[in-house]
Amino acid sequence: MRLRTFRIGSLAGIPILINPSWFLLFGLTTWLLATQFYPDALETASRPTHYAMAIASVILFFVSIILHELAHSLVAKAYRIPVRSITLFLLGGVAQITREAAKPLHELLMAAAGPFTSFGLAGLFAGIWFALGANDTRPVDYVLVWLALMNTILGVFNLLPAFPMDGGRVFRSLVWMVTRNYDRATAIAAWTGRGFAFTGIALGFAAIVGKDVWIAEDPMSGGWLIFLGLFLENAARKSLEQNRLVRELRLYKAEDLMHRDPPVVEGTQTVGSLARGVLDLNPRVVYMVQDQGALAGILSGYQMREVPAEQWDTVTASQAMVPRSALHAATRELLISDVLLEMETEELLHMPVVDNGRVVGIVARDRILGLLRQAGLIPARAQ
Repeated sequence: MRLRTFRIGSLAGIPILINPSWFLLFGLTTWLLATQFYPDALETASRPTHYAMAIASVILFFVSIILHELAHSLVAKAYRIPVRSITLFLLGGVAQITREAAKPLHELLMAAAGPFTSFGLAGLFAGIWFALGANDTRPVDYVLVWLALMNTILGVFNLLPAFPMDGGRVFRSLVWMVTRNYDRATAIAAWTGRGFAFTGIALGFAAIVGKDVWIAEDPMSGGWLIFLGLFLENAARKSLEQNRLVRELRLYKAEDLMHRDPPVVEGTQTVGSLARGVLDLNPRVVYMVQDQGALAGILSGYQMREVPAEQWDTVTASQAMVPRSALHAATRELLISDVLLEMETEELLHMPVVDNGRVVGIVARDRILGLLRQAGLIPARAQ
């Protein structure tokens, strides 16, 4: 069961989302700080003070994570790469940047922006601590030092060359500059990331059986290291799989997979008149809906099936269609890899293909996925 995220606000036009799994991390970190770390560090403070310190620390640290991801996002937007959202989840935060950079320098700057923002925040918290007198008897001093330390750790950790972490992307951008081959750079970076992941898993198991491996000295830290290793290995492996998909799709253009000259209907026609006897034979039927001779939208089997059967004779095509304002068009020459990326980004099922302003065909997401299934790159059950 997939947990649904919810929105808490936005920065620079980018939605900030929270996955429910984040609350587990928030609660666990707060509890550890309030019951173990801060009582050991500041024994003279009361329990409510320790909890107040912990809550302030965790909130400000997650604000730091959001700023870390925002830095990635702002650089991406500067290079006209759309950013869907920033999401906080069990392992921290992630910016949902919709596509890869077009040039290695762009990726280098985009990937490095986050860690260097964390280093900047570490310097800011340390600077505030010094400005306040660098006292070791006040709760605020311990909070500031902890925040400076954690942002430093966040920056260093993210710069490890373990793709697809920030450092792995920096590494890929450098390999890309040297080889001038994006696919080769991705493969090298991804396999390097998998190597880091396998090493982490092995060290985690060593810690569980009692070995002191420096970065994990007890079963709990060993288990956490195994969890991180499995997460990184899965992410790196999926990056390799995605790169294979993209290479396959680059072999085709929009005109190669489009349905040519799809049927045109008037917006006043009812769904029933278009669906009966058609959906059973062709569940993926697509109609171009026109209004006074101009394209008004697209009506597919998906939209028609969303209309209850008892309303088929009252709901019109113009009411059920995807309106023109929500459509994105492709040219004949646009690579299918770019078509699918646009569809995934905008959550589209169909994309019109235009030539000199005239719609000459429709590319369906299902047809692209069918191509990938035939090539054996995705399982038959994938949707």
